[in-house]
Amino acid sequence: MRVLVLTDSLSDLDGVGRYTLRLYRALERLEPGLKVEIMLARKHRPTSAEVPGHWPLSVGLPPDYFYYMGPLRFWASALLSTWSVARAARRADVVHAVKDYPHSLVGVLGARLAGKPCVATAHGTYTVAPLQSARHGRLARWVHGQMARMISVSRYTRGRLLDVLGEEALGSVEVIPNRVEAAAYLAERAVGDVPWRGKQYTLSIGELKERKGHHLALAAWLRLASEHPELEHFIVGNLAGDDYEARLRAQVSAAGCGERVHFLGNVSEDEKVDLLQRARVFVHTPVTAADGGFEGFGIVYLEAAAAGTAALGTLHCGAEDAIVDGVTGLLVEPEVDAVAAGLGRLLGDFETRTKMEVAGREHALASSWEENAARVLALYSQVCRR
Repeated sequence: MRVLVLTDSLSDLDGVGRYTLRLYRALERLEPGLKVEIMLARKHRPTSAEVPGHWPLSVGLPPDYFYYMGPLRFWASALLSTWSVARAARRADVVHAVKDYPHSLVGVLGARLAGKPCVATAHGTYTVAPLQSARHGRLARWVHGQMARMISVSRYTRGRLLDVLGEEALGSVEVIPNRVEAAAYLAERAVGDVPWRGKQYTLSIGELKERKGHHLALAAWLRLASEHPELEHFIVGNLAGDDYEARLRAQVSAAGCGERVHFLGNVSEDEKVDLLQRARVFVHTPVTAADGGFEGFGIVYLEAAAAGTAALGTLHCGAEDAIVDGVTGLLVEPEVDAVAAGLGRLLGDFETRTKMEVAGREHALASSWEENAARVLALYSQVCRR
């Protein structure tokens, strides 16, 4: 089996990058004869050190801002990239568009020219939003209709997709949930002198954008800060210096907690694992943003479970697929009162939190990317037989 993979990331810094890396490493372990070729978007993020050296990598897809290009530049970029995909697709049995629309448009066109099937992964916001766009909606729907199959990373994302596409798309979208390489989160990491060592803290991880819900987690934490004077809070995620970040910092300043809340920006993979292992509670509270953005899954919930840390997440997003409510963590309504109550419970009930830590690690160890890969491989075989 030969697979051409279209993605904008092989980075540890985002969910799509981690998904791509872990899925295809698992596929190779499961099917040693499988051959992977990766085509990246221009100006892609830094490549993870874990990317196998034998993977052929090329940069042939349009840049991240492809979606926002004017019509002439959009189609010029699409056509140039389509030829790149078509040439590479001739060496493959199947094309997998891991990157959402409009990069999946290039995948469909290139695969058609090469006479090969194209499948795609639906991650969340960037799968659904184009379907509702005045400019892109019709073309995005056409692209979805041309896919041999769609993989959804969660039941929630599949539900949002079907809300737009209708029940006629039911049979073409299969849920294959994200997994975690749990064993990688057991051993202690060598990270040197870092600011969180020796401290009691809660932890949030995710880009500083509205749909990640940092404002909600932070408001709840600040409400509980006086009850837990020993506690600090660390936030990991790219610091864009935009209005949303300024709003978060203003929340902290107004509460007089500037010395207890820390914006770390991006950290290394070892540092992230160390943070997860030592946190008292992992709190990630996504919301549906004003622009319609939502959290499609949240691999980091599984990473927290694997690291032995109880998680607090919110309902009405992909966290419903990643947290076993009341077992590996808590799911609450995306409201400050509910988040504060849930966080207060986890912080104040040592016995419950300890049970969740143990159950979370067992839950993570019981799943694997090989399980995900086996289902993806079966899907590849089905579309190739067709």
